[in-house]
Amino acid sequence: MDCLYRLLAVDDEPDIQRTNCRYLEARGYQVDTAFCASEALDQLKKQTYDCILLDVLLPDMNGYALCAAVRELTCAPILFLSCMDDEADKIQGLMAGGDDYITKPYSLKELAARVYAQVRRSAMKGFAIDHQNQLLREGNRIIPLAQKEFDLFLFLMGNPGRIISATELYQKVWCTGKPDAANSVAVYIARLRHKLEESQFVGRIETVRGEGYRYVPTSKTR
Repeated sequence: MDCLYRLLAVDDEPDIQRTNCRYLEARGYQVDTAFCASEALDQLKKQTYDCILLDVLLPDMNGYALCAAVRELTCAPILFLSCMDDEADKIQGLMAGGDDYITKPYSLKELAARVYAQVRRSAMKGFAIDHQNQLLREGNRIIPLAQKEFDLFLFLMGNPGRIISATELYQKVWCTGKPDAANSVAVYIARLRHKLEESQFVGRIETVRGEGYRYVPTSKTR
Protein backbone atom coordinates (compact mmCIF):
# COMPACT_ATOMS: atom_id res chain seq x y z
CA MET A 1 0.00 0.00 0.00
CA ASP A 2 1.21 3.54 -0.73
CA CYS A 3 2.09 5.67 2.27
CA LEU A 4 -0.87 7.98 2.82
CA TYR A 5 0.33 10.93 4.89
CA ARG A 6 3.68 10.82 6.59
CA LEU A 7 4.23 12.95 9.67
CA LEU A 8 7.32 13.92 11.64
CA ALA A 9 6.69 14.47 15.36
CA VAL A 10 9.44 16.40 17.16
CA ASP A 11 9.16 16.35 20.96
CA ASP A 12 11.57 15.41 23.76
CA GLU A 13 8.85 13.90 25.98
CA PRO A 14 8.56 10.14 25.25
CA ASP A 15 5.10 9.75 26.80
CA ILE A 16 3.64 12.52 24.66
CA GLN A 17 5.29 11.10 21.56
CA ARG A 18 3.99 7.62 22.26
CA THR A 19 0.42 8.77 22.89
CA ASN A 20 0.27 11.06 19.87
CA CYS A 21 1.81 8.48 17.56
CA ARG A 22 -0.57 5.70 18.56
CA TYR A 23 -3.59 7.92 18.08
CA LEU A 24 -2.50 9.30 14.70
CA GLU A 25 -1.31 5.93 13.38
CA ALA A 26 -4.70 4.44 14.25
CA ARG A 27 -6.16 7.06 11.90
CA GLY A 28 -4.05 6.09 8.92
CA TYR A 29 -0.98 8.28 9.29
CA GLN A 30 2.59 7.08 9.24
CA VAL A 31 4.47 8.86 12.03
CA ASP A 32 8.23 9.20 12.42
CA THR A 33 9.64 10.67 15.63
CA ALA A 34 12.55 12.86 16.61
CA PHE A 35 13.47 13.82 20.17
CA CYS A 36 15.71 16.77 19.39
CA ALA A 37 16.28 19.36 16.66
CA SER A 38 19.39 17.77 15.17
CA GLU A 39 17.62 14.43 14.80
CA ALA A 40 14.67 16.16 13.13
CA LEU A 41 16.90 17.98 10.64
CA ASP A 42 18.72 14.75 9.78
CA GLN A 43 15.42 13.02 9.02
CA LEU A 44 14.14 15.95 6.95
CA LYS A 45 17.20 15.70 4.72
CA LYS A 46 16.39 12.07 3.98
CA GLN A 47 12.59 11.93 3.93
CA THR A 48 9.65 13.98 2.66
CA TYR A 49 6.87 14.71 5.15
CA ASP A 50 3.31 15.97 4.76
CA CYS A 51 3.16 17.69 8.15
CA ILE A 52 5.60 18.37 10.99
CA LEU A 53 4.53 18.46 14.65
CA LEU A 54 7.00 20.65 16.48
CA ASP A 55 7.52 21.31 20.18
CA VAL A 56 9.08 24.64 21.20
CA LEU A 57 11.18 23.52 24.17
CA LEU A 58 13.78 21.14 22.77
CA PRO A 59 17.09 20.19 24.40
CA ASP A 60 19.43 21.36 21.64
CA MET A 61 17.63 24.18 19.82
CA ASN A 62 14.72 26.54 20.34
CA GLY A 63 11.69 25.30 18.41
CA TYR A 64 11.28 28.63 16.66
CA ALA A 65 14.85 28.50 15.38
CA LEU A 66 14.28 24.92 14.29
CA CYS A 67 11.14 25.99 12.43
CA ALA A 68 13.15 28.55 10.46
CA ALA A 69 15.75 25.88 9.64
CA VAL A 70 13.01 23.45 8.57
CA ARG A 71 11.66 26.07 6.17
CA GLU A 72 14.98 25.89 4.32
CA LEU A 73 14.30 22.21 3.63
CA THR A 74 10.56 21.88 3.05
CA CYS A 75 7.30 23.77 2.59
CA ALA A 76 5.34 21.07 4.47
CA PRO A 77 2.92 22.52 7.04
CA ILE A 78 4.30 22.92 10.57
CA LEU A 79 2.03 22.53 13.59
CA PHE A 80 3.49 23.74 16.89
CA LEU A 81 2.55 21.73 20.00
CA SER A 82 3.68 23.71 23.02
CA CYS A 83 3.03 24.40 26.69
CA MET A 84 3.91 28.06 26.02
CA ASP A 85 0.51 29.68 25.66
CA ASP A 86 1.18 33.43 25.68
CA GLU A 87 -0.04 35.32 22.63
CA ALA A 88 3.54 36.44 21.95
CA ASP A 89 4.68 32.80 21.81
CA LYS A 90 1.99 31.91 19.28
CA ILE A 91 2.81 34.92 17.14
CA GLN A 92 6.51 34.06 17.24
CA GLY A 93 5.75 30.52 16.10
CA LEU A 94 3.66 31.70 13.18
CA MET A 95 6.21 34.36 12.22
CA ALA A 96 8.97 31.73 12.25
CA GLY A 97 7.13 29.82 9.54
CA GLY A 98 4.58 27.75 11.44
CA ASP A 99 1.12 27.14 10.03
CA ASP A 100 -0.76 26.46 13.27
CA TYR A 101 -0.16 26.49 17.03
CA ILE A 102 -1.87 24.34 19.64
CA THR A 103 -1.16 24.58 23.36
CA LYS A 104 -0.66 21.70 25.77
CA PRO A 105 -2.67 20.07 27.18
CA TYR A 106 -4.88 19.39 24.16
CA SER A 107 -7.31 16.64 23.28
CA LEU A 108 -6.20 13.98 20.85
CA LYS A 109 -9.34 14.61 18.80
CA GLU A 110 -8.33 18.25 18.39
CA LEU A 111 -4.79 17.23 17.47
CA ALA A 112 -6.07 14.88 14.77
CA ALA A 113 -8.42 17.56 13.44
CA ARG A 114 -5.63 20.14 13.27
CA VAL A 115 -3.28 17.70 11.54
CA TYR A 116 -5.94 16.72 9.03
CA ALA A 117 -6.75 20.36 8.28
CA GLN A 118 -3.10 20.98 7.42
CA VAL A 119 -2.45 17.90 5.30
CA ARG A 120 -5.76 18.27 3.46
CA ARG A 121 -4.95 21.89 2.60
CA SER A 122 -1.62 20.75 1.17
CA ALA A 123 -2.99 17.71 -0.65
CA MET A 124 -5.77 19.71 -2.28
CA LYS A 125 -3.39 22.02 -4.14
CA GLY A 126 -4.21 20.23 -7.37
CA PHE A 127 -8.00 20.34 -7.08
CA ALA A 128 -10.88 22.14 -5.43
CA ILE A 129 -14.25 21.03 -4.06
CA ASP A 130 -17.25 23.05 -5.20
CA HIS A 131 -19.85 22.33 -2.52
CA GLN A 132 -22.55 24.53 -4.03
CA ASN A 133 -22.51 22.76 -7.40
CA GLN A 134 -21.45 19.32 -6.11
CA LEU A 135 -18.40 18.94 -8.29
CA LEU A 136 -14.62 18.77 -8.27
CA ARG A 137 -12.42 21.16 -10.23
CA GLU A 138 -8.99 20.10 -11.41
CA GLY A 139 -7.44 22.85 -13.52
CA ASN A 140 -9.82 23.32 -16.45
CA ARG A 141 -11.42 19.94 -15.88
CA ILE A 142 -14.75 19.60 -14.06
CA ILE A 143 -15.83 16.35 -12.42
CA PRO A 144 -19.60 16.53 -11.76
CA LEU A 145 -20.95 14.25 -9.04
CA ALA A 146 -24.45 13.12 -8.15
CA GLN A 147 -25.60 13.97 -4.63
CA LYS A 148 -24.82 10.56 -3.16
CA GLU A 149 -21.50 10.36 -5.03
CA PHE A 150 -20.56 13.76 -3.59
CA ASP A 151 -21.55 12.75 -0.05
CA LEU A 152 -19.63 9.50 -0.40
CA PHE A 153 -16.51 11.26 -1.68
CA LEU A 154 -16.55 13.79 1.18
CA PHE A 155 -16.86 11.05 3.77
CA LEU A 156 -14.06 8.95 2.26
CA MET A 157 -11.80 11.97 1.88
CA GLY A 158 -12.48 12.90 5.50
CA ASN A 159 -11.08 9.53 6.58
CA PRO A 160 -7.90 9.18 4.50
CA GLY A 161 -6.13 5.85 4.71
CA ARG A 162 -8.72 4.27 7.00
CA ILE A 163 -10.46 1.10 5.85
CA ILE A 164 -14.19 1.82 5.99
CA SER A 165 -16.66 -1.04 5.87
CA ALA A 166 -19.78 -1.03 3.73
CA THR A 167 -21.82 -1.16 6.93
CA GLU A 168 -20.25 2.08 8.16
CA LEU A 169 -20.88 3.74 4.81
CA TYR A 170 -24.55 2.74 5.02
CA GLN A 171 -24.64 4.24 8.51
CA LYS A 172 -22.77 7.48 7.83
CA VAL A 173 -23.64 8.27 4.19
CA TRP A 174 -26.94 6.47 3.60
CA CYS A 175 -28.03 6.91 7.25
CA THR A 176 -29.60 3.45 7.35
CA GLY A 177 -26.95 1.06 8.65
CA LYS A 178 -28.44 -1.67 6.50
CA PRO A 179 -27.48 -2.94 3.01
CA ASP A 180 -30.19 -2.69 0.36
CA ALA A 181 -31.14 -5.01 -2.45
CA ALA A 182 -29.34 -2.85 -5.01
CA ASN A 183 -26.04 -3.07 -3.09
CA SER A 184 -25.86 0.72 -3.31
CA VAL A 185 -22.43 1.14 -1.69
CA ALA A 186 -20.70 -1.04 -4.27
CA VAL A 187 -22.63 0.62 -7.12
CA TYR A 188 -21.76 4.16 -6.05
CA ILE A 189 -18.14 3.27 -5.27
CA ALA A 190 -17.81 1.95 -8.83
CA ARG A 191 -19.38 5.11 -10.30
CA LEU A 192 -17.20 7.39 -8.20
CA ARG A 193 -14.05 5.43 -8.97
CA HIS A 194 -14.82 5.67 -12.70
CA LYS A 195 -15.20 9.45 -12.49
CA LEU A 196 -11.92 9.84 -10.59
CA GLU A 197 -9.80 7.44 -12.63
CA GLU A 198 -8.39 10.10 -15.00
CA SER A 199 -7.68 12.58 -12.23
CA GLN A 200 -4.07 13.44 -11.42
CA PHE A 201 -4.64 14.97 -8.01
CA VAL A 202 -7.94 13.87 -6.45
CA GLY A 203 -6.78 10.40 -5.42
CA ARG A 204 -8.21 6.93 -5.72
CA ILE A 205 -10.52 4.56 -3.90
CA GLU A 206 -9.11 1.13 -3.09
CA THR A 207 -11.15 -1.97 -2.35
CA VAL A 208 -9.77 -3.94 0.59
CA ARG A 209 -11.10 -7.41 0.08
CA GLY A 210 -13.36 -8.62 2.84
CA GLU A 211 -13.02 -5.37 4.81
CA GLY A 212 -14.24 -2.36 2.85
CA TYR A 213 -12.84 0.67 1.05
CA ARG A 214 -9.98 3.09 1.54
CA TYR A 215 -9.39 6.56 0.08
CA VAL A 216 -5.77 7.24 -0.90
CA PRO A 217 -4.76 10.77 -1.97
CA THR A 218 -2.16 11.03 -4.70
CA SER A 219 -0.92 14.56 -4.11
CA LYS A 220 2.08 15.05 -1.84
CA THR A 221 3.71 18.15 -0.36
CA ARG A 222 7.31 18.69 -1.46
